[in-house]
Amino acid sequence: MTLVEVMITVLLFSVLLGACLMLFLSGSETWMTTSTQVEIQQEIRKSVDWMKQDLLQAGASTITNVPADGAWYTSITFRTANGISSGAISWSADTITFQRGGTGSLQLQRVSGGQTRVLANSINTLQFRRQASSSQVVEVNVVAQKNTIKGRTISSTATFKVDLMN
Repeated sequence: MTLVEVMITVLLFSVLLGACLMLFLSGSETWMTTSTQVEIQQEIRKSVDWMKQDLLQAGASTITNVPADGAWYTSITFRTANGISSGAISWSADTITFQRGGTGSLQLQRVSGGQTRVLANSINTLQFRRQASSSQVVEVNVVAQKNTIKGRTISSTATFKVDLMN
């Protein structure tokens, strides 16, 4: 083998190795981004499921900190129905509060009966509102956000409405 043949072989292997490295790095970045996206979507889904389940049992008259004025509020406190007694809904004595808290205020917390339960992490925004024209409906906006290992910010948003009990 001549020196020229060795140089051409090394050059070809270097180009091939460089192409493989570029494919690997591109795939790795896509994997990290997708993994982070799935993670925050799961956090959003968990938070929405918990809040819907509890808010469906709430009464408009039991909400203490989200008046029907169209403004956004960062937490909501309410009571849920125990049942019906003499044709009227009886409400629980304990209140339920959904709020952000924990380390960096990035956790969605459910506070009830003196116990705090973390429902979701990486929650950047949690908002509640009721309109004057439809005080029986609570609008909820949740935004989850997280950075990939390489610093790319991924976010996901969920907005939903819940019809309250009378």
